[in-house]
Amino acid sequence: MSNIPVNCFLLRYNEIGTKGKNRWQFEQKLLNNISRQLTNRSEFNYYRDQGRFALKKRDNSFFSPKEIKIASEALDRTFGLESYAPGIITDPDADTILELIAKHFETAYQIGKNQLLPLQDYTFRVRCRRSWKKFPYTSKEMEMEIAEKILPNHDDLKVNLKKAHLTVGVEIRPDIAFVHFQDHKGLGGLPVGSSAPVLCLLSGGIDSPVAAFKAMQRGSHVNSITFESFPYTQPELIDKVAKLQTILDKFQDHPAKFYACNMAESQKMIRDDCSERFRTILYRRIMMRVSTVVAEHLKTKALLTGEAVGQVASQTLANMDTINRATNTLVLRPLVCMDKNEVIAIAEKAGTFDVSNIQCSDSCTTFAPGKPATNGNPRLLEDQERRYNANDAIIDCLKNTRLIDTQSLEETPVPELIEIYEKKFKNEWFGTD
Repeated sequence: MSNIPVNCFLLRYNEIGTKGKNRWQFEQKLLNNISRQLTNRSEFNYYRDQGRFALKKRDNSFFSPKEIKIASEALDRTFGLESYAPGIITDPDADTILELIAKHFETAYQIGKNQLLPLQDYTFRVRCRRSWKKFPYTSKEMEMEIAEKILPNHDDLKVNLKKAHLTVGVEIRPDIAFVHFQDHKGLGGLPVGSSAPVLCLLSGGIDSPVAAFKAMQRGSHVNSITFESFPYTQPELIDKVAKLQTILDKFQDHPAKFYACNMAESQKMIRDDCSERFRTILYRRIMMRVSTVVAEHLKTKALLTGEAVGQVASQTLANMDTINRATNTLVLRPLVCMDKNEVIAIAEKAGTFDVSNIQCSDSCTTFAPGKPATNGNPRLLEDQERRYNANDAIIDCLKNTRLIDTQSLEETPVPELIEIYEKKFKNEWFGTD
C-alpha cells in the first residue's frame, strides 16, 4: 500500500518473547540482523518498545516509496520476526486517530478491493491495542468507534474477526499512537546466529537448500559443503550450488563458508571393488565422514541434510541408520517427515526452487547402481569398506576439498583437513594400521 504514507515500521517477534534472562541477547541479535539486511544504512534507526521494535528514519521523516520497498524486502529476509506493519505514528488522541484513519482508509479499501476474486466478499476487521490505561476509550470501545467511522460509507464490507482482507490496526501508548492498514507475515523462528552453527551437505537439488532454510529459521548459521565427481559430473554443478548458497546467504547474518569435494577417485574405488547395490550407501558414508572433518575444522557440532524418509533408495530407515553410523557427529534432518509439496512451497518462498530445477547431474548419479540396496546394515557396509580401503578414499577426498568463493568461484585448498582427520578420526573409524 505504497500510496499510504509511512513514517514507522512496527516489528513484532513471537518466540523470542518466551526467552528468559537472556532474551536481550536474542533481541540484540535480531536488531543486528535487521541492520545487516539494510546494509547498515545510516538513515534508519531502531528502538525497543513494549515487546516490539520500531524502525524509523533518524530524522522522523516519512519513508519514500523506494525506502518502503528497501525496508520491506529487508524485513522479509529476517528470521526472528513474526510480522511487521508499515504505518503512521501520530498523537495518542482519539479524534486525531479517527481523522487519520478516515483520511487514508479509502486508499487502503480500493487497493484491497482490486485484489478480490470475482463474487468474493470483502471482509475487514479492526484491531486496537491500548497500553495507556488513561486513554478515554477501552480497546473494544475504540474498535467500535473506528468501525462506526468506516462502515457507513462502505456498505459492501463484511466483518471477519479471524481472517480479513483488510485490517485496520491501532496501538495506543502514552506518548504515541500507531496506525496501520497492512500486516506482513515474517519468517518467524529465531534470529540467525542465535543458535549454534551447522554444516549442510548442499546438493543441487530441491531438498537440501530447504533444509538449510529451516535450520536458519531455528537460529543456526549454515555453512555448506557440496560433492562433485568431475569429470563424471558437469563442471557447471559447482556454479549451480554456489548460486544456491548465494541465495541462502541473503537470509544469513554473514556469508557462509562454502566447500566443494571431488570424490570421483573414491567412487572409482567403490565401483571396482565393492558390490554394485551398495554403491550409493558407500558414497553417502564417505560424504558423512568428509563433512565431519570439515565440521571439526569449522568447530561445528552438527551436520545437516535434506533427507526424507522413503524419498529415494538411500533414504529408507535402514539405510539412513547405516549412513548415520559412519559418524558420531549429530546429523539433523529437518525434512525427514515432510511431504514433497511442502518442501517445494518452502523452496519457492526461499527463492531456491528455480535454480534447483536446473538440470545438472550430481555425485550420487555417478556409477549409480541399477538395483540399489534398500536394507543395508552397518556390518555389511563395514565389510564393503574394507574391500576398497575407505581410509585411502577419505584421504583422497580431503585432498580434493576446496573452499569456494561463491561469487568468483575461486578455489582455495584446505590442507589442514588431512591433519585433523589423521589426529582425530582415522583410528576411530578404521583402527590402527
